[in-house]
Amino acid sequence: MSTMERLSASVEYKKIAARESAEWFVGISRHGIVAAERTAKGPRARATFRSVMSQTAGSILIGLGVSLFVHSQLGVPAYDVMLTALRDRFDITLGQASWLFTGVLFLVATILGRRPRISGLVYMLANGLAVDLWMPLIRDPEAMTARVLFVLLGTTAIASGVALVVNAGLTGGAIELLSKAAEDRGVDPFKARRALELWIVVGGVLLGGDIGVATAVFVLTMSPILKAGQQALIDHRAGRDARLSAAS
Repeated sequence: MSTMERLSASVEYKKIAARESAEWFVGISRHGIVAAERTAKGPRARATFRSVMSQTAGSILIGLGVSLFVHSQLGVPAYDVMLTALRDRFDITLGQASWLFTGVLFLVATILGRRPRISGLVYMLANGLAVDLWMPLIRDPEAMTARVLFVLLGTTAIASGVALVVNAGLTGGAIELLSKAAEDRGVDPFKARRALELWIVVGGVLLGGDIGVATAVFVLTMSPILKAGQQALIDHRAGRDARLSAAS
């Protein structure tokens, strides 16, 4: 097989892999999307400095995005509907509510035989801390235009943060572990993850969580935005490989 034939086969393989990955890249919450994409790609064997920094930067952006949603007063991302309900009921911060709820999910996963890794615990702590750090730095906008802009900026920030977390390749998120626990028991992990996400949102609504038009915007746009970004990255890498091969 010639160099160009090998290159063509490599590019085609990457496109097929991207399509297969995109089938998994579906979720209604940031944690569900991360779990779905890691299922497709597989976690890295060990943490590196770059992966840790990528996950940290992603957590900071996610914290910024969630804070923008909260201050928009138009609704919060799907996972945070439950967190706002717990925040109001227990009179704690949103970050603390994140630690509480995700900690409970980790406990359930551990009971079911899937123990969280250090990276998963760090991700949980970093998310909550980032939200609580950003919240007092942002003020509620009065104009509707500014509130809509907050939602758009928040969606972009969360999408960028999720992309960085996925790029880190570290495993151990709560929804990811619960999906694997379901798979251990013969349940389709995709269906288990989707059911868990829906349960979290519905439970949050019943408990009085903040839900609004921005929640629907997040659910409808997050996966397509990430799919488009992922495909652009795949195409960029394929083009780069073609240029390097042609030059050699």
